[in-house]
Order: sequence, then structure tokens, then C-alpha cells
Amino acid sequence: MDEIQRDLELLESSLPKRVDGWALSQMSKLPFKVMVYREALAWRMAELGRAAFEEFEKDRLAAAIVLTRAVVETSAALWYLCGKVETSVRSSEVGDIDDYLMQMSMGIAPDPPTDPETGEVLTPPRPIRVGKFLDRVEKDITGFKRQYGYLSEYAHPNWAGTVYLYSKFDKENATADFSKNIREPDGTKVIGTGNLSVALLLFERSYNRVADLIPEFTKLCEERLKKAASSGAP
Repeated sequence: MDEIQRDLELLESSLPKRVDGWALSQMSKLPFKVMVYREALAWRMAELGRAAFEEFEKDRLAAAIVLTRAVVETSAALWYLCGKVETSVRSSEVGDIDDYLMQMSMGIAPDPPTDPETGEVLTPPRPIRVGKFLDRVEKDITGFKRQYGYLSEYAHPNWAGTVYLYSKFDKENATADFSKNIREPDGTKVIGTGNLSVALLLFERSYNRVADLIPEFTKLCEERLKKAASSGAP
């Protein structure tokens, strides 16, 4: 818990208030899109991480683990973003990263909304599913998805998140008693706080790595535009 507290304080103290697109590049919007999504994830991570930590402090384990699972998803999203930028830099190809950036930053999962004035059905990009974020991390860190699965057992109204957390049976008298953490499930708190701690560490790694990659990524994006302009391509 002390480690989580330190990591949260570090994250909260470095949350940005603005991304200056012109300062990043006056030619390409792609670095700006990368950084906007990165910083939005940082704000989300700080809010969810702090909330999860406070719930663990109060031993409200179901709430804490639901929040921790969201923290893990947020960390996986940044890992995915970092991987996309790194692939572009290593291959010296911008490729279709803009499509992914639009899906990540603007994607909407429900049925497309309708413009209230024109009645036209709007077509925003579909989001990238959380499963793809998790798969990307799993490629680098074996067992990541298994840990996410443990969290999901508590986040969903399955045995772990219902009967195990809140009830205790007396078979001899055929009764069931109910209370918060009635079985004193210390293992549950270990699972939750362990995943919260790891998610914060992975997020910090990806957050710093994106910053390291941005100068080269920006250069790559600008060179592509210069090449397209010189060749007369659209």
C-alpha cells in the first residue's frame, strides 16, 4: 500500500494541464493525437487509481477491485498506444496509425447517434476493444490476462464477487450469515492491491516510453508529409 501511495502521488503531481499541438509539430497532427490520448489516460489513471486505493484502505473490496480492473484496462490501453508508436518508429513507417489513434480517442461502442437537426446518422469510429489492449500486453508479459481474469471474477456477480465476499455458511444449522468481508478474505486484498501496484508501474513505463519516442515519431510524420508534398501526392 505504501508503494501504491508513492506511485499515485508521483502520477498526480505530474498530470499535465495542456498539450500544445503547434509546439509538437506545425506539419503533422499525429504527434498531437498521441499526446492527447496519453494525457487523457494519465488523468483517468490518477482518478481511478486513487479511488481504488481509498476503497482498499476501507476494506471495501468489491468496489476496490472493480476500480482496479478499470485501472488495469487503462494501463493496457497506454501499453497498446506505446506499442503502435514504437512500431512506427522502428519500421520508419507511419502506416495506418492514424486509424488506430482515431479509434482510441474518438471511438464509440453503442449504435451511432443521430444528428438532432438533420436526422443524419453520424458515423464515429468504433473503439478498440479492451481485449485487444490486453492481448498486446500479454505478448510482452505472460500472465497479464490471467490476472485480469481474477479481477473480473470479483467485478462480475460471480461466486467470488458475491457469495465468497459477503456470506458464510453454517452447514450444521443450515444457515447463511452476511456481512462485509465476512470470511476475512486477505487473499482477495492481496490480489487486488498487487494488480493495482503492477498496473501503476506498467503505466509509468509506457508513459515515459511514449515521451522518449515522440521526437523520432514526429520527425517521421513530418518527413512523410514532405515526401508526399514533393511527389505531388495527396
